Amino acid sequence: MAIDRKRLLYRLKFYGLGFGLGCVLVWATLIKDRDRPSFLPEGRVLEFFEDTDIRISDELKCKLECNNIPVTFMDSTFWANADVNFKESAVNRKPCPEHYVKSIMKDGREIIVSIENCEVCLDCEEDRVAILRSFINVLDKDKMCDC
Repeated sequence: MAIDRKRLLYRLKFYGLGFGLGCVLVWATLIKDRDRPSFLPEGRVLEFFEDTDIRISDELKCKLECNNIPVTFMDSTFWANADVNFKESAVNRKPCPEHYVKSIMKDGREIIVSIENCEVCLDCEEDRVAILRSFINVLDKDKMCDC
């Protein structure tokens, strides 16, 4: 049984054309104009938290000051370097899932934060609010604060 080379090249051209059009379509619908591909779970979680107002309690503000971390540490640099640890996160907890996010701040320090997303009211005006539950300064884990 002989292979017809012209027929094989003809089929490969059609395959390449379809594959190329599919790649362009995926890029145009899912990746274009985004900082990260947010069709994966980690990207969706990080994109949600980046666009959300994250509330910090007074006790955590005191601990952040004690560790020389500004209250506005969750900026674009923080979210660009962020990774969600789904093994330690309680994503199936209802109604308030909790995510552990590890990232690097502007000054190069590594920090792990625990953020709880409690959306109990679907039609409320404040639907994009999350709460910072805790943080760990990776370099100074054992630093004690009087808060």
